[in-house]
Amino acid sequence: MPIPAKILVVDDQPLVRSTLRSLLGEQRHWRIYEAENGKLALERVRKEKPQVAVLDIVMPEMNGIEAAYEISRVAPETKVILISSYYTPQEADLLARLFGDGSFIQKSEVGKQLITAINRFLPEESRAVTPSHLRAGLKQD
Repeated sequence: MPIPAKILVVDDQPLVRSTLRSLLGEQRHWRIYEAENGKLALERVRKEKPQVAVLDIVMPEMNGIEAAYEISRVAPETKVILISSYYTPQEADLLARLFGDGSFIQKSEVGKQLITAINRFLPEESRAVTPSHLRAGLKQD
């Protein structure tokens, strides 16, 4: 039985938050929380103490870089993954190394890369579970 993990999704666009919640919610043992900007993300981090925070870089009030810095200061145990569609991968990788935990994902690649990126920060017993029908298919290959 997997151990629950808390994941915070932070983006100013409701559609992006909803899409990420749906993707991550497939892992029934993950508790997904949301915030619409970095300032609210800090409040959620203090209250919920998530293992991972997924932060959009470009947001009003407090952007993802500022939020990543503050999260590392107030909750160093919370790991940060930065996402954006505005930066080149090279620019964002640099920002992720300087202000986050070294993880950046282009928004166009989130569906393919986010769960793997989150898994890197979680203990084995909290990582994403492959559905049994997929595991069965993998064994047949």
